[in-house]
Amino acid sequence: MSDIFHEVDEDVRRDKAANLWKRYQTPVIVGAFLVVVATGAYSFYESNRIKAAEGANVRFGAAAALATQGKSAEALAAFESVIKDSPKGYATLARLRAAEEMAQSDKTKAVAAFDAIAADKGVDKLTQQVAKLRAGLVLLELGERQKMADHFGELVTADGPLRYTAQELLGLDALQDSDLDEADRAFKVILNDQEAPHAMRQRASAYKALLDAARGPVPPAAAPAAPVPGGAK
Repeated sequence: MSDIFHEVDEDVRRDKAANLWKRYQTPVIVGAFLVVVATGAYSFYESNRIKAAEGANVRFGAAAALATQGKSAEALAAFESVIKDSPKGYATLARLRAAEEMAQSDKTKAVAAFDAIAADKGVDKLTQQVAKLRAGLVLLELGERQKMADHFGELVTADGPLRYTAQELLGLDALQDSDLDEADRAFKVILNDQEAPHAMRQRASAYKALLDAARGPVPPAAAPAAPVPGGAK
């Protein structure tokens, strides 16, 4: 008797399993298909991404080699090509290098290119600051000291790793221009900042010594006038 009940129970479970499969076979098959498609799509994407990065790396290296050889026009064209159809990271690096090449022949255009990178919200913050620093240095070469100071001033007030470099360059420019008070102020900012790199603080101390030498010896303070016996008449 127990065997009969066991067989009936097995039949019931088989019927339930068959009904469940009929009910859910479509979503199960579709789900499995989507998993296979997603896996294949991801593999295809990764393969293409790696190939694109490898191709961009080769092209960027070739453009950099042209720049090293002094072939500025050819290098600029090669960097522009990398910018147009390369992954974002390589495209941004190519933009920076292209601006560097522009600085060889058209500094004003180079400043505009660096400024465009610095203003691009799609570029990471550090690269933006590097572009702003380079724009300031090119402006210094052009003799645009106020515009240079504006660029560096924005870096100095920003919380970034280049703020000390910008401060140092502002001090050196002021020292070169014999603006001793401004140079003194700039170097003191570095000397008084305990977070500034040790090597930079050492350089600031050396610059401060040069500044003090340029100023010459500080005249002794005038002695106070001796009091007149009996008071003023």
